[in-house]
Amino acid sequence: MIMVSNMIQDQDIVCFAPGDWWGMNPSCTTHIMKRLAEKNKVIYINPISSDLFGMSRKKKRVARIIRKLKSVIKLFRRVNHNLYVVSPIFLPVQGTLLLDRVNNVLITMQLKLLQFFLKVKKPILWIGNVRVADFISHFNQQLVVYHVSDRLDECPYTHNKEKLRLRETTISQKSDLIVCVSKKLYEWKKDSKANVHYLPHGVDFTLFREAGEQNICLEELDKIPKPIAGYFGTMTANNDIELLLYCAHKLPDVSFVFAGQITGGDYSELLQMPNVYYLGRLPYEKIPFLCAGFDVCMLQWKINEWIRHCNPLKLFEYMASGRPIISVHIDEVAEKYSDVISIANNKKEFCNAITWELRNDTAERRNSRIRIAEQHSWDSHIEKLSQIIMDTIAAKQANGNENAQKYV
Repeated sequence: MIMVSNMIQDQDIVCFAPGDWWGMNPSCTTHIMKRLAEKNKVIYINPISSDLFGMSRKKKRVARIIRKLKSVIKLFRRVNHNLYVVSPIFLPVQGTLLLDRVNNVLITMQLKLLQFFLKVKKPILWIGNVRVADFISHFNQQLVVYHVSDRLDECPYTHNKEKLRLRETTISQKSDLIVCVSKKLYEWKKDSKANVHYLPHGVDFTLFREAGEQNICLEELDKIPKPIAGYFGTMTANNDIELLLYCAHKLPDVSFVFAGQITGGDYSELLQMPNVYYLGRLPYEKIPFLCAGFDVCMLQWKINEWIRHCNPLKLFEYMASGRPIISVHIDEVAEKYSDVISIANNKKEFCNAITWELRNDTAERRNSRIRIAEQHSWDSHIEKLSQIIMDTIAAKQANGNENAQKYV
């Protein structure tokens, strides 16, 4: 990994993450914390908001419980000299006053012990999981950074939405800095604070670009007929399975390849089709070569308010590979990149776009995508983020000094 020159340093950072370090491929928070840990002490707290018994389908509930147990068993691990990953023990139910209070006590005790053990003083709190709203007052933090990467209150499959909205409002009010990954999220939050910034996701540019240039066939793709329309990432009920079924049926000569963990939705009919190939979850180091093996990359979700507010992490990864891309109408994608990406408003347009991209993508469009991705490397992202954080700390300290002088 290339060292970032203009990075904040010698800080203690406690990160309440939206995704499990052990359970998924890297999220935006994982990428950011890995890099900040080069010069700072980082404590990465795995999600503490799972309502494992509130799920409607027993099979999915059991699978999720198993995934969470695998994480909790690890409890506390030192990933490298500056990076610690913690899976707090808590009751896997939320939404009721009594159980939430019990969990708040359990989690607070564990985190206080952890801070004492690791000698954490006046940390920067990085919040990507609003569950921390219930016990944020127990930290003697110097700064609260709220990283807004989703509107989970608009996700159709989110439970306890009113509670979620209350916690989100609390975090917004108590934060010193809000960073939004999409323009639509920025528009949503910009009036809640003076210090709100838009900073889209980054990309491991060199990793994906080099894989795109090398003529290496991933073993998993070796026997799959070309051309390949591919997708990697967690497969949920939010993916437009009906759209994928339509495309696979209409394009029998195209191989549809999917890599990722299935955590929701019924994919049984799709995976039975003769031109559909499911590779399961692959380790992150294989993903750039998987992407390079695609002939066209897909972003296919059901359009709702949650998706309209998102900025797909894999967008710049696709771009760095140089491969053609087709996306449903996500605002962040359609408004900024429709000149180099095909945008589809329905399943028929998506299907037609696959055919068009396979036949008509040009070197000029390909090079444009690569240049865009290069401008959004994670190293560049961390430098911008560090500057925003340092400016916020300086402004807060200056304001504190001014207030102190008033009472002298």
